[in-house]
Amino acid sequence: MNEITNVSRRGFLQGVFSAGALVLSVKLVPQSLLAAETGAPGTVDQAAFHPSMWVGIEPDGTVIIVAHRSEMGSGSRTALPLVLADELDADWKRVRIEQAIGDKRYGSQDTDGSHSVRDFYQPMREAGATARLMLVRAAAKEWGVPESECETDLHTVVHKSSGKKAEYGTLATAAAQVPVPSKDELKFKPKSAWRYVAKGSPSYDLDTICCGKAGYGMDAQAEGMLFAAVQHPPVLGSKVKSYDDKAPLQVKGVQQVIAIDGFKGAPAFQPLGGVAVVADN
Repeated sequence: MNEITNVSRRGFLQGVFSAGALVLSVKLVPQSLLAAETGAPGTVDQAAFHPSMWVGIEPDGTVIIVAHRSEMGSGSRTALPLVLADELDADWKRVRIEQAIGDKRYGSQDTDGSHSVRDFYQPMREAGATARLMLVRAAAKEWGVPESECETDLHTVVHKSSGKKAEYGTLATAAAQVPVPSKDELKFKPKSAWRYVAKGSPSYDLDTICCGKAGYGMDAQAEGMLFAAVQHPPVLGSKVKSYDDKAPLQVKGVQQVIAIDGFKGAPAFQPLGGVAVVADN
């Protein structure tokens, strides 16, 4: 006898790629941590050199870049760190991306409307250029040469006239002692020197997403968590005329039925209206 089994997309991927694949779960961050000023060990705030909340460099040369926007299929979790890495002259193979928690330090974390790159392209460039300049100054001081004679190559500061070179990791501790430069001191790379921006690059998480190992918003779990199923109007701009919640409330687990107000004026990013059934599963 044939049987039909309802298999989730993640379950399918795990079955295809590995019977023992590890699924990374996502846990909601407690409210008490939302405004934390430092991160857990291994995050950017705990790196040997972290000139800003966006980037840190470890003594082994690992560059940690914070992704403060959500990955929703558009590639923002890759695109913004790439901008910073390009301005830093970092080796992308030695970059580790850390997902930021919800924190007002990062400004808007609302990932929609194609705003990620538009709103944060320049801050990412500034963060990368700041770290690069501090590394150059640390190397120049160590070598006793003018910083104007030093430049960066891939993950390295170079003094061409003497042939001296220093990898970012070896300069991390010294760079942490260099005063953070002002925006007026920053010099950005010309377009002709870009390594990654506008060059095309696979998504940072491509492998984990394709193999079902990535953590998704739908994986989030919290004590007392509820779920909602929404029925939107069949025609844009329609409003709920009436609804009967007697039958839904008889279903085990259903907590509430809620009417959602529609939008006023242009839809933009306003709720489209409808009815939501809220349940514990």
